[in-house]
Amino acid sequence: MPQINARQPSARGWAPTFVRTAACLLASVALGVGAAGAYAGTVPTTLRADEATEVGRWSDGIWAAAKTGDLQGVEGALKQVPNSLAAAQAKQLRELIVARNAHVDEGAKTREADRAKALTDLKDNFAKKEITKALTDAVRLQTLSDNWADALKIPEIVELVKAAEVAETAAAKEGDWLVAQEILFRLRTLFEESGDATAFRRYDSMLEIVNKRIVLLAQYAPRELWRLRKVYSERVEPGKPFPEFNEAFADDWKEALEGISKGMLTSALNTAANDHISSGGWEPLVAGGLESIRVLATTTALKENFTGLGDPAKAKALADAAVKAEEALARMNRDQVGRPQYNAALRDVLSANAAGPRVPEEVIYREFGDGAIEELSKRFEDEYTQIIWPDQLRRFEQMIKGNFVGVGIMIRHDDRRDIQVINPLEGSPASRSGVKRDDRIVAVDGVSTVGWTLNKAVDAITGPPGENVKLTVRRDGIPEPIELTLVREEIKIRSVNGWWKKALDEKGAPVWDWFIAPDSGVGYVRLSSFNDDSFMDFMDAIKEMRAERDLRGLVLDLRHNPGGLLKSAVDFSNAFIERGRIVAGQDRNGRQVWQMSADPNRAVLEELPVVVLVNQGSASAS
Repeated sequence: MPQINARQPSARGWAPTFVRTAACLLASVALGVGAAGAYAGTVPTTLRADEATEVGRWSDGIWAAAKTGDLQGVEGALKQVPNSLAAAQAKQLRELIVARNAHVDEGAKTREADRAKALTDLKDNFAKKEITKALTDAVRLQTLSDNWADALKIPEIVELVKAAEVAETAAAKEGDWLVAQEILFRLRTLFEESGDATAFRRYDSMLEIVNKRIVLLAQYAPRELWRLRKVYSERVEPGKPFPEFNEAFADDWKEALEGISKGMLTSALNTAANDHISSGGWEPLVAGGLESIRVLATTTALKENFTGLGDPAKAKALADAAVKAEEALARMNRDQVGRPQYNAALRDVLSANAAGPRVPEEVIYREFGDGAIEELSKRFEDEYTQIIWPDQLRRFEQMIKGNFVGVGIMIRHDDRRDIQVINPLEGSPASRSGVKRDDRIVAVDGVSTVGWTLNKAVDAITGPPGENVKLTVRRDGIPEPIELTLVREEIKIRSVNGWWKKALDEKGAPVWDWFIAPDSGVGYVRLSSFNDDSFMDFMDAIKEMRAERDLRGLVLDLRHNPGGLLKSAVDFSNAFIERGRIVAGQDRNGRQVWQMSADPNRAVLEELPVVVLVNQGSASAS
């Protein structure tokens, strides 16, 4: 799929931002001169009380204007440096202001030249009917403008937006979803923070639907997605070879549906409706599920594997059932929507499907469930709730348990559907045996891996501990395949790490220096996740620290920790908290339905000073 890059925040509105930043810097200089009586090594000068008051009022005014973005106020104040300032200081400050003004003038000239170039490029690409390129030029032109809303009134941009909407409609009608996606993305970017919230929401909503269609193609119509990518590649990079479709992709969708049932879907949504603190019950789940089914029914290209969706009448029957259920849902009070409405909506959709396109019911269950949970993300900014379907369960369990039996490699499919090594885990049998990042596993125990799914590859490579497995790998730069024999063993996913890795022991496990500085007595633990072993590994680290020297404090680094097991997080908290409630759960009406409290006998680190580091990547249990 095409790589679409958003307009970078640092680029948006750079001109006013630059001026505002420069004004703040000059204001800070002014404050330094006025309040401290010295700047950049000048000799402090004693001011009379009335002079100090005048200087202080002036510098405070500049600072306040700069912080609020009152650029005219800043400009006016900078032209009125108080005479109360000592001559040397006033001279120095005026020189700084002159230099700053020169930079601003130079930047304005450069920006104006760039604007002219962007407008010329826009006109040229529009004339060539290169709509997406012209939209890119329009975004660039807008970014270089002081007022983004005014930029949308430029006649060339007005005409371009109209043409882009026509082109998007044509692309959608033809099922050229990659082109539709690119156009909508750039239209949405153009109207972002422009003051026209209605247009932005419309493009955002349209883009969301197109993105869903592309995800459906990736899941259920890989040949069609390959064709669209090929057409896109030929348009963007004419003459560049595009790889042929690998038939090994063709039936992967069947594996993703194995084991899915109506009961599984209902159980998952029942939990989300009752236990999700912000979900609002069943209404968003049913609404999201029905929208997903409507998009499924109207994505004609899925006829690649679901032939009924290629029959307009049959596909319409399924789409109409979803729309009818959506309309009935919209007429109800949100609090009135419950499990009966879910049951009725799903029943109607399944009946319409049976009489219409006859898509496998497992597809209906999975898409309804994913659509329901996606609605939680959209409405309540919840990126972490999801349904773990059967094909995802094994890797999910490995993640939370923190260990498995195998050879210690992470794998994925590359573009040619080969089994590619992402990286061998440090100290693992794979690492010790010479497996390298980007190796392609072409055979396992002499059996070719052509066409294998990732689950099949995992099944073949893992096995009882102590037994051998032979991997045949192809490595860039080496003409012949390499055969490596590895011994399976228990692999530990380490979530507790120290300040400095001193060495590896005989089993390949890291030997950590746990202290930030040799004599500080302040330990450091980076916790990357919360799995079954995390807390015991943490306590082992504490024992090692105390055996080495007096532990006077601890830095617990939870940056980029996405979470994990709740019980593990409670164990960590209890180590520092002697009594009281650690965590509780409420239903959507605010009623507490469960809680987990501290056990005073487990607060072994209660007196230890601790600093916890978090960032935007810290979530859930962390």
